[in-house]
Amino acid sequence: MATARPNNVLRGLMLAHTLSANDLARAVNAAEERRFGQPGNASDRHVRRWLSGETELPQMHYLVALTDVFNLPADQLGFTLSGARARQLAALQPRSTLLEETSADPQENHVLRRQFMIAATGNLIGFAFAPLPTSGRIGMADVERIRGSIDELHAVDDAYGGEQLADIAEEAVTQIEDAMGRCVYGPRVESALYQVIGELHASAGWFAFDTGDHTRAGQNFDAGLRASLLAGDRMLQARIWAYMSRQSWELGRATETVTIARAALDATRNGRDHRLSALLHGRLALGYAASGESVRCAGALARAEVSLDRATGTTPSAWLAFVGPGELLGAAAMAHMDLGQADKAADQEEQGMRLLAPGFRRNRFAKSVHLAECYLAANELEQAVDTANQALALYPSVNCPRWAKRLGEFRGKVADHGLPVTTAFVERYDVLTTV
Repeated sequence: MATARPNNVLRGLMLAHTLSANDLARAVNAAEERRFGQPGNASDRHVRRWLSGETELPQMHYLVALTDVFNLPADQLGFTLSGARARQLAALQPRSTLLEETSADPQENHVLRRQFMIAATGNLIGFAFAPLPTSGRIGMADVERIRGSIDELHAVDDAYGGEQLADIAEEAVTQIEDAMGRCVYGPRVESALYQVIGELHASAGWFAFDTGDHTRAGQNFDAGLRASLLAGDRMLQARIWAYMSRQSWELGRATETVTIARAALDATRNGRDHRLSALLHGRLALGYAASGESVRCAGALARAEVSLDRATGTTPSAWLAFVGPGELLGAAAMAHMDLGQADKAADQEEQGMRLLAPGFRRNRFAKSVHLAECYLAANELEQAVDTANQALALYPSVNCPRWAKRLGEFRGKVADHGLPVTTAFVERYDVLTTV
């Protein structure tokens, strides 16, 4: 049996800062509150287990808090990191919470940093926007760093959903606006700053929409449109209109869905990204289907397919990366559900699932829920429940309240069937979703 290896590095750090086990536990809990919004639950017993080597590697939230307390990377705290844990921590920059008197000006320390846990997998996703200057001059390099962070936001959304991302995007807007009030910049940088503000509002609106918060989504879309006008960016306007059109369809406003999508198409007629064209024509198809206009719906879907074919071989913007064959087939499935053609919708969503890239876990969850709904409407109960079980397998690792709610509605619809397959699904659903 292996003997526990004492952590003398951690012990030395505690001695250097004259910290008892109780002191370190309190510091860790305070660091966790700064990071995650809630105090930790470390005790002197945890610290003694770390020191003795009985706990070879603390849980992720403790480990991150320790990096903050000592202002050191995790591999300098005396613990042996696994490869996976090291990769999870690689992007996190330590910040000292031990010596408050050495902190810089509070405004300067307001670096936007938000970490959150994906509870089922235990993965800690570290996310930080690079801070803008607190005084002096803002340059294009500062703007480009923010734009890169926006792309990272959408990568997180693609993988895990955006439940917690609207807060991050909105806080980034506040940070930029504060910097604009304190710093100087030229006309070109000013336009770029309004552009990234508009992009952040657009992203925050979409993330809020995905949680089912339509009021917050609408407020962000309106603010994003104002910023896009100040930036003179018609493509950004069209992006926001694409989001608004989807929201209008969700709210049952078929005519408005079409009107907004048409406005976006008209405004960007001569310089539009082909994927954006495909997305907007897909929005038109949804609006037409909701109005019962099957011929116009078919035409819009055909134009969407042609547009996507033209985008082959090009690299999409981060926010448009989800627009592919699987997405268009999903839009077609939603349209045909509105047209009362559940069999066709199920076939299209099933094809879309097969064509969806592996990294789009959030979309796979959404499509699984929708495919289950399609099968149920087509009276294919066993296939519906089997697909809902696939969605349930993704449920713990995806933060997407809008589709989680629909999975719950599906559970309600099948609960009264009383068949072994439905009873088993309901029991599994209730166990997995009970907090």
